[in-house]
Amino acid sequence: MLTTSLILAALVSLAACSSLTDAEKNYKAAVEFQEQGKLQEAIDEYGKVLELDPGFVDAYSNRGAVYTDLGEYQKAVQDYDQAIQLNPSNEKAYFNRGNLHADLGKPDLALGDYSQAIRIAPLTPDYHHRRANVHARLGQKESALQDYGESIRLDPSIAAVFIDRGKYKGNLNQHQQALDDFTEAIRLDAENREAFALRSVGNAHVGNDDAAQQDMDRAVALGYPQSFLEDTIQKIKDRR
Repeated sequence: MLTTSLILAALVSLAACSSLTDAEKNYKAAVEFQEQGKLQEAIDEYGKVLELDPGFVDAYSNRGAVYTDLGEYQKAVQDYDQAIQLNPSNEKAYFNRGNLHADLGKPDLALGDYSQAIRIAPLTPDYHHRRANVHARLGQKESALQDYGESIRLDPSIAAVFIDRGKYKGNLNQHQQALDDFTEAIRLDAENREAFALRSVGNAHVGNDDAAQQDMDRAVALGYPQSFLEDTIQKIKDRR
């Protein structure tokens, strides 16, 4: 099952209002069902919202995320399309639709959606991070590195961005720079087994075998598959 980076519309204004419309009451119930993982109930409630108010943009956007989690991808795209048609400045709908396109192996469509989200909300680090991953997938080196850098500039506290940039640099055979990113990711999240595993591989690439072993031991202790990591590092050593 694919997952989506769900951005639910805020309920603050609804919670503060003592006289909700019927559509708002159904919307509040739908969001609560969605947060509880009761996806079919959420679908039903969002349907009631849209029967009462066909222009309720956030109901389309959120229902699109539920359809994605249910594996009903065409329905999800249709809901995101409708949300964007009703409000072309809805960056959440662009972002969630971009995530869906990326997961479905449609990087060109994902790139367009992320770019629209960034045009609307250029200071959101996750938008740049996700677009960087798509640029990387498409082999667009300079654009990928620029977006990774911008995501980090906007919020340097997210370990996942350093991990993804480090992986990409490793693919570019920039192993020392990759090691720097993995080290920063570990500084930010000392229990991140992926970061230790990747740094172990990076150390093997540059011939730091003792450091590679130490990182591998730590990654395995945190739950990373030992046999896979050992095989990967041995293959690297054999090629040196």
